[in-house]
Amino acid sequence: MATIGTFTSSTNGFKGSVKTLNLNVKAVEFVPTERDNDKGPDFRIFSGATDYA
Repeated sequence: MATIGTFTSSTNGFKGSVKTLNLNVKAVEFVPTERDNDKGPDFRIFSGATDYA
């Protein structure tokens, strides 16, 4: 399986970088979401003001 990023644990989720064929983001933050149901996302992905989720 390919590695698409490197992450470290932070106080409110994970921080790191993501690199794929279409994406090369050096500062991303994965923040847990408050889920309303089981089919919703577990995390929201932010890079600055951009929300990728």
